[in-house]
Amino acid sequence: MREMKGQVTIFISMVMMCIFALFCGLLESARTAGSRWYLQTIVSSSLDSVFSQYHRQLWDSYRLLFAEYETEEELEADFAGFLQPYLDESGWYPAELEKVTVEEWLKATDDYGIYLEKEILDYMKYGIWEMDFKIEDINGLWENTKEAGAVKEIAETYREHAKDALKLEKALESISESQKKQMEKKQKCLSCLKNYNGFGFQRAAKELIRELKRMPGLVNEYEKQADRLAKKLGESRQVFNEEKENCTSPVNDQLEREVEQFESYISQDGQRRKEMKELETRSYEQIQHIEEVMEEAEEVERIIDEWEDDEDDDGPDLRALWSPVIYHFEQLEIRSISFSHGVKDKKTEGWLKQIQKMCQSSLLNLVVPDGVNVSDGMMETKELPSESGDMTPKARGISLTDHWIVNEYCGKFFRSFPTNGLEKSESEEISFEPGVKGDDGLAYELEYMIGGKKLDEENLTSVVSRLLTIREGLNMIHILSDSKKRQEAQNLAFLITGVAGLTPLVFLTTFFIMSIWALGESIMDVRGLLAGKKVMIWKNAKNWTLTLDSLVTMGREGQIGTGGGDEGFSYVSWLKLLLFMDEIVSQEYRMMDLIQMNICRKQSSFRMRRGTYQIRLKNHLIGKHVFFSLGFMERQTGNNDHTYPIEVVGERKY
Repeated sequence: MREMKGQVTIFISMVMMCIFALFCGLLESARTAGSRWYLQTIVSSSLDSVFSQYHRQLWDSYRLLFAEYETEEELEADFAGFLQPYLDESGWYPAELEKVTVEEWLKATDDYGIYLEKEILDYMKYGIWEMDFKIEDINGLWENTKEAGAVKEIAETYREHAKDALKLEKALESISESQKKQMEKKQKCLSCLKNYNGFGFQRAAKELIRELKRMPGLVNEYEKQADRLAKKLGESRQVFNEEKENCTSPVNDQLEREVEQFESYISQDGQRRKEMKELETRSYEQIQHIEEVMEEAEEVERIIDEWEDDEDDDGPDLRALWSPVIYHFEQLEIRSISFSHGVKDKKTEGWLKQIQKMCQSSLLNLVVPDGVNVSDGMMETKELPSESGDMTPKARGISLTDHWIVNEYCGKFFRSFPTNGLEKSESEEISFEPGVKGDDGLAYELEYMIGGKKLDEENLTSVVSRLLTIREGLNMIHILSDSKKRQEAQNLAFLITGVAGLTPLVFLTTFFIMSIWALGESIMDVRGLLAGKKVMIWKNAKNWTLTLDSLVTMGREGQIGTGGGDEGFSYVSWLKLLLFMDEIVSQEYRMMDLIQMNICRKQSSFRMRRGTYQIRLKNHLIGKHVFFSLGFMERQTGNNDHTYPIEVVGERKY
């Protein structure tokens, strides 16, 4: 039998096996690369599906994109649900999902609220809106508000010093009045002596001594007030030096001149103190002198009582007996204060002070328009972002422009006093009818961002107080720069003090009047804003509303007029200005409080802390070989597993 040779067949089979192995290896390599691209694609697509589940009401009401997830497990399961259909239909790229791990999860309340800010800025880039101020003016606006606050602080401080100076003048006036009483009682004593009325003289002399004994106490009270004023002025000079750094040169120079008048008033007090001290010393000498005359008068009365009656005797010579007593008593010197002092028109001064007292007692009653009730709304929602988030002051910065854009967003989407309904185009899901109730929440939302209180009334009070501060500073700057108004204030100061010439007291009183004038105008400004009128930032003679006569009438009658007009900026614009001055972190957390509170009206479970902004997931998958397997090794090991591990990372953010 002939043998068949198969070398060629075997050789060709081995060559073909190598060729197919190489070909399958190349195919598997290409498939594996494609598999990675496919898996990356389906992970990205699944993340898109996850992020497409943004909170609809949050978008409809506030144009914010956040998905709501409570736990990582919920997020992972939701993502896996979107990924699995892609894996089931993977075709040439078979793989199984082993597990999903959340590597990074950024939420609305994280990192000091910066993700809320990003969402707002992204929306406002494409929104149709107009800013109250030009971008290039924002930095100057920031400086102006700081200057207004500094001027108000200085004006308020030195207004109190002016009041202290007027009290000091009243202390001098009390001394002067005591001197007048002493003179009257001296004349009464002399009248009794000249009428030879010893008993009446003794009684009048005792009254005079009692009045003289009051003098050391009056002088001591004057010295205490003078020392207190000098100490306060020394401390206030340091405050002034700190605050004036926020003022421009013209304003700084004007304030410096005013402060120097206060210091001049105290410096001239040295000579006055010397005279007051002499009054105290002289009062003891005067009392001793009177007591000696009283003893002399008693001796005269004893002589008269012991005089023996005689028919040929006309009795004692009363004139001769009393003349020495009269002469000695006339030597008692009672001087008047040698310098001008005191407050002549106390009524006008009191009416001006009354304006400040009105602000300190019930500010809201002064500025809220008649017939308008203040909301009694209260923040009741639990788990507020501001209570759980880190609101560390200056935790992060923000550009002035971005901050103002955020404020514009706040004015567009949140309510304020008086309670206005939001436009349906911006907040169709959450709309409110105008009213005074907070609808189980806050009605004054912009005010809450500024005040941060739980009650509408408290937030409105906080806002009104801050508006008054800014307006008072700006109004004071205007008065200082207006020579006509300064002259009017000085003329009134002449009437109040009764001084004919320019003295430090007149300048102090002038400053007091100007500061009260600025305060009165500010009250009318804020009242006008709450009534729907507008107020200019920088005023001039044309849009100034309060005359000096009306200021006095305001203090006398307690009636506040309504300021403002058709030009300037509205109440909401001024609220944006207050927000601009505050730290952005607290503003944004309070914004999240309001968003959560309002959405909870329809979805009680909603929490801003669940608002997902960005996630990064690591997917652990098991891939399967299709064109390649290690058959020889499988037979040796008995392992028929054709799988290999794959990790795919996916990341998305709004």
